[in-house]
Amino acid sequence: MIEDAADLLEQITSSIGNTISYFDRSDVDISLLEASSVSKALQLVRDDGDIQAVVFSWDVTAYHHELTSEDSDINGSFDADKNVAIKIDNNAKVINAIKSIRPELPVYVLGDAVKGLDIVNQANGIESFFYRNDIISDPESILGYIINDFDDRNETPFWTEYKDYVVESNDSWHTPGHSGGASFRNSPYISDFYRFFGRNVFVSDLSVSVDSLGSLSDGTYAIGKAQAAVANTFDVRHSYFVTNGSSTSNKIILQTLLREGDKVIADRNCHKSVHYGIIQARAMPVYLDSVFNPEYGIFSPPKIDQIKALIEENSDARLIVLTGCTYDGLLTDLKQVVKLAHGHGIKVFIDEAWFAYSLFHPALRDYSAIAAGADYITHSAHKVVSAFSQASFIHVNDPDFDKDFFKEVFAIHTSTSPKYQLIASLDVCRQQLEMEGYKILNELLSNVAELKSQMAKFKRLRILSPSDFANMFPHFEKDNIGHDPLKILIDVSALDYSNQEIHRFLMDEVGLEIEKFTHSTILVLLTLGGMRSKIVRLYNALKRLDDGAVNLSKRKNKGQLPADIPPIHLDDLPSKAFFSQREAIAWQSSVGRIAAGLITPYPPGIPLIVPGQRIEQAHIDYLQALSSQKLTVQGIYDGDIYVVCE
Repeated sequence: MIEDAADLLEQITSSIGNTISYFDRSDVDISLLEASSVSKALQLVRDDGDIQAVVFSWDVTAYHHELTSEDSDINGSFDADKNVAIKIDNNAKVINAIKSIRPELPVYVLGDAVKGLDIVNQANGIESFFYRNDIISDPESILGYIINDFDDRNETPFWTEYKDYVVESNDSWHTPGHSGGASFRNSPYISDFYRFFGRNVFVSDLSVSVDSLGSLSDGTYAIGKAQAAVANTFDVRHSYFVTNGSSTSNKIILQTLLREGDKVIADRNCHKSVHYGIIQARAMPVYLDSVFNPEYGIFSPPKIDQIKALIEENSDARLIVLTGCTYDGLLTDLKQVVKLAHGHGIKVFIDEAWFAYSLFHPALRDYSAIAAGADYITHSAHKVVSAFSQASFIHVNDPDFDKDFFKEVFAIHTSTSPKYQLIASLDVCRQQLEMEGYKILNELLSNVAELKSQMAKFKRLRILSPSDFANMFPHFEKDNIGHDPLKILIDVSALDYSNQEIHRFLMDEVGLEIEKFTHSTILVLLTLGGMRSKIVRLYNALKRLDDGAVNLSKRKNKGQLPADIPPIHLDDLPSKAFFSQREAIAWQSSVGRIAAGLITPYPPGIPLIVPGQRIEQAHIDYLQALSSQKLTVQGIYDGDIYVVCE
């Protein structure tokens, strides 16, 4: 409750507080926080992620006195001697400041009914307007309105319907064949499988013939309502659920937008699913070069200058595809990319698999693909937010979106028997981001800052910072590249132990599964499940390594990667090589041959060689360097790779 007049603030708060008991809501606790100044209100919104509504008293005298340059969320100067129009503008800036912290937070305005229409015109983004006298005379209706909005935001259309259906315990006369787990329960051989997972897993494994739950391919009934809720939360035109991962989401978008021979500008560091999607669409990629740091074995986003040059040279391209957040957390300034691409009528597709929470905190939002105005975005909802494995979102903002053709392509890639548990997990994932995404991210960012502060005292281990990335990549500052602090990249190069020994220690002795490691770094992801106790355990393990209080084998030699990765040059469609007659030869003997398949070191899943590319000695050197690190290289089968038959 924001009101600068103490007596009025007390009256409003008391009036609302006295009505709380009229609402029989055992599922939620309703409490009121008073803010007698804008600066206090903004601080509460920043610090308290449990706030779910703001009531802002409009007709006051002090807001333009107290708003100063110290309020970093509000731009502009404020003068008490300005006229009423300036005062209204200042009050509108207060609402903008609240929304800049938490866009999803509803703001209700109290004001003079005579000025109500003017206030609505001035204040974009308010949830509703109330006549101030009503909150004194009829507070119950106003609190009911606010609670109803809360319930709408907190709704889970699919999960609620799904859960209710399962609880009914209907007889199963349809697929799946285990009939609610009966074939497991009654078996002397596989009943342990049932006991391990528990009853609910099996009774909730339903046939897709439940009409009320809707169709995934058609987006009907409960599924359709849940997808609409996701679109509202992410502030996009359309959102879709995908139950076989962002790899499939990427292919769906690419095949929707591209036709045979269409040009697509693509970061060669995109995930392999993008390359496969281009092959499936029989499109012609124009690849951006890799920017690679061999000392740490990490990639940066492509250079804006090259993006600009390729867009201008290929203004007939239909699409540009970029990775919004690299595996290591480096972030492209997508606003620049969208402006460049849209200036030539080119659509923008961003694979934001590792950055699905980007909209929900102001520290991250500037690098969000949705906030930047990208046309198509994919999110791996299982990677860093709360959904089951293989659960993914597709978001669409393209005003020229061909919805009918998209559904055709969606049907090509989607099972006719999608798993309801995955769909339900996407529904509740949205709910969490809407209701407490900011709160969780705020706590995680605070924990990371504390971890960095403590690790600054270490002698050998250190967390790489934006200044380190600026030293690695000359275009880092020029291109306004950012970094997601929840991707903690730790420099282990000063340790005497081998990477395998470090990884074994963290996994076997401490129970920490590391996301990725190179010859000189380990990557730790903090996700929405990153509890503080896990961070403490991580810190304890890293401190033992830094102190040398471990019994590990010493490193015999330090692996070094080649300084450059050859750019990709293609003379024809990759699909031509991919679908051609192929033969297997030893990868060490493949120099000069045309690749027929992808060669992809994993992680991070970025292809080194794509179909149609002529293999060079530099590729062989790079693969040999990787083999010493014992990483998986997909596309090599028992020492052979596939090339086009001569």
